[in-house]
Amino acid sequence: MLSKFIFYLIVVQLLLIQFLPLSAQDNQGDLELKDLSVSINGSILLPIINPDAKIISENRKYWCSFVIGKVTDEDRELVNFKLFFKNELLFVLPKAPGSDVDISNAGYVVFFDHSEHFRNKLKLHFYSPNGKFLFSRSYSGADMFGFSKSGNKFGIRNAENLLVVSILDRTVEKFEKGYQFDVSENDKLIAVALVNKIKIYGYGSLIRIIKTGLSYPRKVQVYADKQIVAVVDKRTLHVYSITDGRLIFLKQINGALSYRDLKIVGDKIVTGIHKRTETESRGLLRTYSINGNLNKEMQSLGRQIKHFEGIDLPKQNNSDYDPIPWPFAPFDSMRTIWNHYEQHMGSGITSSYLHQGLDLITPIGEHTYAVADGIVKCVLTLGGASYWRIAISDTQAAGFSDGWLYAHLIQNTIQFDVGDTVQIHDYLGDIIYWSSNWGHIHFVQIRDSGLVWSYSDNEWGINFNPMLALQPLADTTSPYIDTVFNYSKFGFCLNETSTYLQPDSLYGDIDIIVKVIDYAGASEWQQPAYRTYYWIKKVSNDSLIFPRTMGQILNHQYPFYEGNHYVPYATVIYKRDAILHGSSWMSTVRNFHHVVTNSNGDSLIELSEKNLAFSTSNYLDGAYRIFIEVFDEAGNSDIDSMDVQFKNGITSVVGNNEEPVSYSLKQNFPNPFNPETKIEFEIPKKEFVQLIIYDVLGREVAMLVNEELKAGSYNVVWNAEKNGSGVYFYKIKAGDYTDIKRMLLVK
Repeated sequence: MLSKFIFYLIVVQLLLIQFLPLSAQDNQGDLELKDLSVSINGSILLPIINPDAKIISENRKYWCSFVIGKVTDEDRELVNFKLFFKNELLFVLPKAPGSDVDISNAGYVVFFDHSEHFRNKLKLHFYSPNGKFLFSRSYSGADMFGFSKSGNKFGIRNAENLLVVSILDRTVEKFEKGYQFDVSENDKLIAVALVNKIKIYGYGSLIRIIKTGLSYPRKVQVYADKQIVAVVDKRTLHVYSITDGRLIFLKQINGALSYRDLKIVGDKIVTGIHKRTETESRGLLRTYSINGNLNKEMQSLGRQIKHFEGIDLPKQNNSDYDPIPWPFAPFDSMRTIWNHYEQHMGSGITSSYLHQGLDLITPIGEHTYAVADGIVKCVLTLGGASYWRIAISDTQAAGFSDGWLYAHLIQNTIQFDVGDTVQIHDYLGDIIYWSSNWGHIHFVQIRDSGLVWSYSDNEWGINFNPMLALQPLADTTSPYIDTVFNYSKFGFCLNETSTYLQPDSLYGDIDIIVKVIDYAGASEWQQPAYRTYYWIKKVSNDSLIFPRTMGQILNHQYPFYEGNHYVPYATVIYKRDAILHGSSWMSTVRNFHHVVTNSNGDSLIELSEKNLAFSTSNYLDGAYRIFIEVFDEAGNSDIDSMDVQFKNGITSVVGNNEEPVSYSLKQNFPNPFNPETKIEFEIPKKEFVQLIIYDVLGREVAMLVNEELKAGSYNVVWNAEKNGSGVYFYKIKAGDYTDIKRMLLVK
C-alpha cells in the first residue's frame, strides 16, 4: 500500500508541475534562437549588447562593466563596478566585494570573493538589481556554479552536496552532487546528472531517476513546461520525458565532432558542437525540435591550429623529474616567472601563506599547450569566468594519479573535456586577462583520485616544484644573500620569538635567518632561494663545530591545496613578525627571510620543525663563523658568512697534563654561588664528554661541554647571570660513565 501511495504522489507532483505557471521573473523566453552563436570550442554564445560589457545575463537584459584594480595570484579588485538594465545605469560600486561576477536573468548579482582562497574558502556576495546588499555565504571546495533560468536561484556544488539557494527568501535545498545540474525555468525542478543516470527533483523530493548510460555527462538541461530533460556527453544527445522517463530521441556524432554545450530555448533543443581537427578548431550550432527533427545548423569562424612535433628535452639540471616543455610556443623558450613554488606571500604580521604552484605572466589571450600526453580529468571553475582550469593526468585510473593543471583559461576556448585524450603540444585554450594589460597561468602538477577529478573532495594534492621539470631553464642569474639588518648580514632571534639578538651577543636557542634575492631568467620579479645550507666553524682554530646542513628546499609535497596545509608551513620556512614579514604580491622587490634552522636537514617538512633551533649553549663562549650557501633550480649559487660571539657564561674548559686513573665529577665551588661557579671532572681516557645543567623540572638549561676530550682533569666555569635563583643539577656523561650532582644558585 505504501509503495502505491508513493507512486500516486509522484504522479500528482508531475501533473502539478506540468501546469504550474512560469515565475513572474522568468526571462528565458527572451532568449531567441536568432541571437545565439557559437565559439570555436562549441560553447553557445550570447550576442554582445555593448562593447563595454564584461558579463551579460543570459536574457541579454542586464550587463556590467568594471575596471581591474590591484591583483594577487588568485585575487583581483573590481573597481568602478556598474550594473545596467539595457542602457539604463542601475547602480555603481566603487569597489566590488569580489574578484569575479555573474548576473542572473532577474538582475541579481553575485560576486565571487577569492580573498581567502588560501583557506580553501570562497565567499559569495549577493546584491539586488538596485544595488542593495542581500546576503553572503561561504563555501569550502566549491567548483560548480550557476543561476537558474528565472534568475531567482543559484546553485553551488561544494564538498558534500549540490546546494540551491533561493535569493528571494535565502532558503537552501540540498541535493546529491553530480557532474552537472540545472534548474527549470519555473524553479520547480532540479536535474542532477550523474554517472549513467539523471535524478529529477521536485518540491525537494526525488521524483524520477532516468538511466542514461552516459559516463561523463557534459551538460544537462531541464524544462518543466515541456516536461523534458536533455543531456549530452562527448558523442551523444539524449532527450527524455520527465513524466514517464522514456527516451524521446537520441542524436549521435563521431569523428572530429563532440558535444560541448546545451540549451533549451522555447520548444527547441540547441546543441553546441566542437569540431576539432589537427589544423582547425570550429564550433557548430545545431537546433532540434522536441521530436528530434534538425531545424537549423550554423558554424563559427574556425581557428587554425598549428601542429607541432615533439621536441627533444635533455635534462639540464640534476632533477629527478622527467623534463617537460614550457606550455607556450616556442616550447624551448623560458617565460616570465611571477610567483615561485612555496613563495612566501602576504604582508600581514599574523597571516601569510605559501604559493602552491608556478605563476607565469603572459600576454592576454596567449595560446596554452599541453606539456605531456594524458587524459583530461577535470574542466571546472573555482568561481567566476576567470577561474576556469583543465587538469590532464598521465593515466586513466580510478585510483590516485598525477596530472598537470593549467588554470585561468578562457572557458569558450578550452579545447578538451573530461575523458578526452591529449597529446603533448596540443592546443588547450587561451589565457584570460588578469589585469588590464596582461594575463597569467597558474601551473603545477597535482594529484587526485578517480576517473573524474573535483576540487571538492579534499584530494587535490600538490606534487612538486614545476621549475625542476620545465626545460630549458635558461637561468644564469645567481641568487644573492642580502643584508637582513643594517647592523647584521644575517638575522638572529631567540627560537620562535621576536627577540632579536646582536651578533656579538648570541645566547640560548636561536633561529638563524637569511634574506635571499633571486631572479629567474629575465623576470623582474624577485624569487626566494630554492635551497639553503648552513654550517658553523670556530674562529680560533677553524674547526667545524656544526656540519653543512640543508635548511630548506622549496620542493615539498602537500596533501591538499588548502590553507590548513600551506598557511601553517609558511612560518616553518620563513620568518614572519612585525619586524620581518612577507611582501605585497605586486611588488617586484620582495622579502624572503628564510629560517635555515627550522629543519632537521632532510627534504621533508613537518610542522614540528618550527621548534628546531641552533643551541649556542652547546658550545664554549667565543667567536664563531656562520656560513650560508643558497642555490636556485638551475644550480646558480651564492655563499656568504659572518662572525658572531656566543655568550652563555660558559667561559672555559681547562685541563692539565696528569692522566687520572678513574672517572669523577666533583662538587661545584662555590656552592651556593652567584653568579659563577666552577665544576671539575676527570676522565681516564679519550672520550666524548657532555656536561649538562638541568633545572628542578628536568629541563636542560645549558650544555657546558659537548666535545671529545683527551684523558685528564678539567674545570668548567658556568655563569648563571641569566638564570633565576634555585636548585640546579649538573650531569656528566663520558662513554659509559654518568654522574649527577646538585647545586644552589642564590641571588
